Amino acid sequence: MLTSRIAAPLAAAALSCGALCCGAFCCGTARPADAAAMAASEERVECLYRVVRVKTHLNIRVQPGGEVLDKIYPGDRTWGPCTKVGDWRQIKGTENKLTGYAYGHYLKKLGRR
Repeated sequence: MLTSRIAAPLAAAALSCGALCCGAFCCGTARPADAAAMAASEERVECLYRVVRVKTHLNIRVQPGGEVLDKIYPGDRTWGPCTKVGDWRQIKGTENKLTGYAYGHYLKKLGRR
């Protein structure tokens, strides 16, 4: 089933290019700079988070479980990469505008950009 989903687009691309190709690298038109730009755009996916289950403030740390760098307050919204580091998420603080890690239990993911 999976191979039929992959094979049909590859066959169509091969016919249009005259050779077997793969996505953006079809017909040898992709340059290393294009590949780097694609990788960078995939890494820039960010998520919007809201602070929940906190009464005073949530500490933003240099690394998971590390030294406190910044703070974010209940109900505040902030952006950060959608990747996890264990149970921690990297976000931007609101007090000093510094980026660090906060425990994911206290963050609710609202969306992506």
